[in-house]
Amino acid sequence: MFPNVSLVQLRCFAGVVEHGGFTAAADRLCLSQSAVSQAVAGLERALEAKLLLRGRDTLVLTVAGEKALAEARATLAAVSRLASCAGQAEELNGVVRIGVVQSAAIRLLPAWLRRLRAEYPRVTVTLYEGTDPEVTGWVQAGIVEIGITSRTHPDLAARPVYSDDYLAVLPASHPLTSRSTVSLKALDGQRMLLSGGGCETLIQELLAAAASHPEIVCLVRDNATLLGMVREGLGLTIMPELAVDDADGIATLCLEPALRRTLHAVTLPTEALAPAALALLRLIETSPPCPSPAPARGARRSRRAARD
Repeated sequence: MFPNVSLVQLRCFAGVVEHGGFTAAADRLCLSQSAVSQAVAGLERALEAKLLLRGRDTLVLTVAGEKALAEARATLAAVSRLASCAGQAEELNGVVRIGVVQSAAIRLLPAWLRRLRAEYPRVTVTLYEGTDPEVTGWVQAGIVEIGITSRTHPDLAARPVYSDDYLAVLPASHPLTSRSTVSLKALDGQRMLLSGGGCETLIQELLAAAASHPEIVCLVRDNATLLGMVREGLGLTIMPELAVDDADGIATLCLEPALRRTLHAVTLPTEALAPAALALLRLIETSPPCPSPAPARGARRSRRAARD
């Protein structure tokens, strides 16, 4: 016997999870908070399972809730595709939720969105910016439909979209800038700032493998802040080339041996994606990677540093 479940119940349940609460979901769905609460309660009764645990300030999915969320999103996506196939809309429309790591949000995403706007002007995008682990987790939880991250997962489809090298980033006056490349071993004992964007674990593992033990003085999440601290001589760092979008007062060195990063577009299985998300995903896959201009590689001072 099939449970008596409505699309409104599924939309309310997914909305509560996505927006972090009943009030926020009600605002986005243009419903009262009571209506959203009743819809979720009705869904739990129909499925004979508790889906959400309500804490003082948080909502937590139960195991049954996690499974139900994935099926709810798949069902809503299927209904959206059905509406498109049935000709209920003359032009593709909808909202795509995309999670992006900081460097890609600044250097890659604008070109993708410009093309999306040109080809599908009625499709809008909600952007979530986070670390690699956060973005991957958002895709798994159904919070975003597409994630641009270097962190993949066996349960997610992953399509490579961009690759770059990790670079050593130093103050322009640092003694190591006289070199053309730098090894991880050469960083032993140096004052170092680590990025908190999700790649710090890999970097620390590689440093340990190279028997290199720099003095870690700070963990910095924001790339602009990290570059600013390097520029002020507080330490050096290692970060992906795409993240170095301002060469003023710093120098960059290639690592020896080279360390490569690949960004992927990660999603749930294709059949779970709505038409608008599929359109953006195909656009990302077919667009040649063309980031905004980056500083040239090598041990170079900025023009300002050279003048000083």
